[in-house]
Parts: sequence; structure tokens; C-alpha cells
Amino acid sequence: MPPAHLVVALPGLLRAPGAPAAPAAPALARLIAAAGAPVAAPDGIDAVLAPHYGVARQLDWPLAAIRAAALGIDTGSAYWLAAHPVTLEAGRDDLRLAGAVTDLAAAEAAALIATLNGHFGADGLTFVAPRPDAWFVAAPAGQEVATRPLPTVVGRSLRARLPAGEDAGRWRRWHSEIQMLLHEHPVNAARERAGRALVNSVWFDGGGTRPAPATRAVHTCADAGAARALAAHAGRPAAAVPAALDAALAGAGDATTIVVALDAAGDGGAVERAWAAPAWAALAAGALETVTLAADGDGGAVVWAARRPRRWQWIAARLFPPDLAALLAAARAVAEGAR
Repeated sequence: MPPAHLVVALPGLLRAPGAPAAPAAPALARLIAAAGAPVAAPDGIDAVLAPHYGVARQLDWPLAAIRAAALGIDTGSAYWLAAHPVTLEAGRDDLRLAGAVTDLAAAEAAALIATLNGHFGADGLTFVAPRPDAWFVAAPAGQEVATRPLPTVVGRSLRARLPAGEDAGRWRRWHSEIQMLLHEHPVNAARERAGRALVNSVWFDGGGTRPAPATRAVHTCADAGAARALAAHAGRPAAAVPAALDAALAGAGDATTIVVALDAAGDGGAVERAWAAPAWAALAAGALETVTLAADGDGGAVVWAARRPRRWQWIAARLFPPDLAALLAAARAVAEGAR
């Protein structure tokens, strides 16, 4: 078989406080330097992964329908959006999205979903929560709306990041109505007394109808998230993330692309030992054709794509180690500029 293509998702790598120090990850620095300038990924890491599974962008990347189907929802021909439970905070001139609420009990989620369905049923919307932290909304097909992925909005003001498109006015109105519905909801009153984050809004993203599955020779290693849903959609369910790259390559079978979606990349030493160092060695030896790294931080994301280094590049990388801190700082600037 020809050399495979490796794709590694590194969420959190660009987050300044958690970025790995350069001396701890020389192979990661070499991979990034070999790739050259990073490319902004304004739709986030999940959108970077989707094309590897034959999923094309509609007006949005239709990830909500794919994720809902992976969680057992019959998506049919409806238009689906993720409806993330979130906390909004008042800023100086606008509301700011403080973050997703991930600690809801099943009864809390059910009560909030029941309120939303009671209000919006006449509008043709149906909210579902196959898990307390995974909410979706189904709408009639044909919605013309473009959204921003949740990770790119956290910590940001909302006015310029609300839905756009021909039907945006309706969705923006519904967004405001949801805030009013949830503002004094009994679930939130109880959570406030307990000092827990309030669910005072939802964030819509990933809209579209579920696309027809496309056959792709992709081996996926992922413990959660969109990568697992995409793998199921493509008919090749994901394996758990192994301890290191060698095991991922060994389990790839006839796959021409291996996707490894890590939960977080905050531990630079672990990323270096388990993934970056063996990936650099495999790329230099010709065992891998390309290594693509997709990383994000406080909202923005970038992609690096490295090909097998030439002999002089390999030697130069060892004699003159690239400065990882500088490379990550440059990537953060690229990601920030695309938001």
C-alpha cells in the first residue's frame, strides 16, 4: 500500500496558557515548521475533519444532523441544528457567550427541552436532547441560515456572530425568545441558588440536512465528539484513541487516511511522545505521505499540512530547532485574524 495520510486534531494547542513549551516538543515544532505558514480554519476543527469523510459544506457544515444520527436520532429529511445549552453574560455593549453548560442532570435537560418545545412547536421546531449535554433542534427542510461554530464564539460578543442568511431574521428572533423563556426558568433558579452556571440561552450551529454517506477509507481514533459521528456516518466506526501513533497505524487496515482526534492537547509532553515524535519519524522515513495538524485555542483554528521533508530540510531541522513558541504565536495571530 502507498503511504497513508495522517490527520491529528489538537484542540487547545493554540490556547496561550496551555501551549506546550518549545523544549518539551521539538518534533511538534519540526512538523509545524515543515508545513510552512498555517491556514486559517474559521469554521473550526470539526469542519476541517468533515471533508475527509466525504461530507461537503451546505450553507453550514451539516454536522448537527450527523451528530444527532450517531446518538440514535432519526434525522429523516429535516433540517437540523445543534442547540448547545450555554450561558450568556452581559458585556459593556452586548451579550457575551461565557461557555457551554456541560453539567446538566437528565431531569434538568428534560425540563428545559419541554419548555422550548411547548413554546416553539407551533413554529415547526422540535428540540431533542439524546444526552443532557447534547441538544439539537429539527426544523422544516430548506432553511437558509449560516451559523458560527460554538468554539469560535466562546468569550466573544454576539451581535456580529448571530445567524446570517435569508432566514436569519427568524432565527435571531427565536434566539431572543429563548433567552426570555429561560431567564426565570425553575431549573435556572435552582442552579443559581446552588452557584452553578445558568442555561439562559442556546447556541445554534452546524445546520443542514443529513447528507448521504460517502465511502471513504478512513480509520478514525476518537473517544468523543464530531470525529466519532463522522466515522459512523462513513460506515467505519471509530476506535478508541490508543496510547500512541504506532497503535493507530497498526489498526488502520486498508485505510488511506488515519484521523486521530485528541480530546485536548494541553499536555505538550504527552503530545510530543505519543504523536508528534513518531509522526515526524514516519514522515521523514516515507511511511506517511502527509501529516495534517488541526489546532485551535480561544476560538480560532488553523491547519498545517506537512509533506515528507527533503534530506536537507531534515538535517536543518535537527541542527536549527524551530521555535515552537514563536510558531504557535504566529498561528494564533492567523486564527485571530480570521474570526
